[in-house]
Amino acid sequence: MRIGVVIVACAPMTFACATGTTADDSSGDSGSLKDGTVDGPKGDGGNCPTGYTGAGCSNCVGGFHKCGTECRQDNANSPDAGCTLGCGTPCTTPENATATCTTDGHCDFACNTSFNKTSTGCECPSGTILCNGNTCQQCCVDTDCVGHQTCSGGTCQGCQTGWGDCNNSTNDGCETHLNSTSNCGSCGHSCCGSFCGCGFLGFGGESCNTSGSSFSCGY
Repeated sequence: MRIGVVIVACAPMTFACATGTTADDSSGDSGSLKDGTVDGPKGDGGNCPTGYTGAGCSNCVGGFHKCGTECRQDNANSPDAGCTLGCGTPCTTPENATATCTTDGHCDFACNTSFNKTSTGCECPSGTILCNGNTCQQCCVDTDCVGHQTCSGGTCQGCQTGWGDCNNSTNDGCETHLNSTSNCGSCGHSCCGSFCGCGFLGFGGESCNTSGSSFSCGY
């Protein structure tokens, strides 16, 4: 009896393992990031430096603002910090003012009491002058007043000694010197109260005499 042996040749088995990468789509980049690229702030495609976004990284993300061509992190809304949208230097303050910040983060200023705010700074209202370096008043001293008026509390009122407002006009102040025979010491006080006081045909009459700050009629 013959016995046959069948030999079966088996080819070596090989297994191919697939390899691959998973794209990071957490930033909304639709899987377009290259392997190993870390997402940047949302909307910049993951390729902009911190604080930048948009086409060509030309815009600033929230919490950052432009200083020249750079994006800088927002400041505290304080004048010393240049306010929220400043570039790191304190706000400049005009004379007679205090630095402030606007609600939207820009430098501003508030004028001191009695000053009016203008586009360039703080100025005294029309008709007033600057007194003592910090207060707007109508006058500081008597010489600031027209027509020999006196300065009291920043207001021109009353007449200096020896002068009177005999025409009752505020335009020229105290225009009359009270040293004449028709206005001696006060408006309308005449030294010609009698025929003798006036003299004969205006000669030899009384005159208005001055003694310190007093005026009186006499010969």
